[in-house]
Amino acid sequence: MGQLQTAEPSWFAVYTKPRQEHVAREHLERQGFRIFLPQAVNPYQRRSARKPRIEALFPRYLFLQAVADRQSLGPVRSTRGVCTLVHFGMRLATLPERVVETIKRRRDPDSGLVRLEPVPVANGDRVEVFDGPLAGLQGIFTERKGNQRALLLMTLLGTVSTVEVDALLLQKVT
Repeated sequence: MGQLQTAEPSWFAVYTKPRQEHVAREHLERQGFRIFLPQAVNPYQRRSARKPRIEALFPRYLFLQAVADRQSLGPVRSTRGVCTLVHFGMRLATLPERVVETIKRRRDPDSGLVRLEPVPVANGDRVEVFDGPLAGLQGIFTERKGNQRALLLMTLLGTVSTVEVDALLLQKVT
């Protein structure tokens, strides 16, 4: 008699239709799949917005856990809200369990939302703004102002100025 094979479940990346992550999650869960859709407050929304906008951490992606040898993944592609399973050539893309667990550990226990934190920088580090009106400009990090803001020394119009920027928009220059 042959030995029963017990394959471990894997996390697969699912590519969804634009802004259809929740629809895809709902319909995949109805089919019995375990789904992980990490969400966070959009840090780039206008300050005048009345309430924070909660969005997918990875727009157009969610993660599906299944045992590929035991569960047919064929119906996933035809599920409402889904474009396809992510694959490289003929091989489905999988996400290591430790990556999923790392994301889950960053979730707020009350809201379940992933907490976004600025890149750690120290006084004197050279940084670059990667988005917004100052995108592409570099400066010297001088101090943090609260959790979300940072002060930089930047050369603007030939003058060194102190500029306050969103700390989430900074990346360290190496």
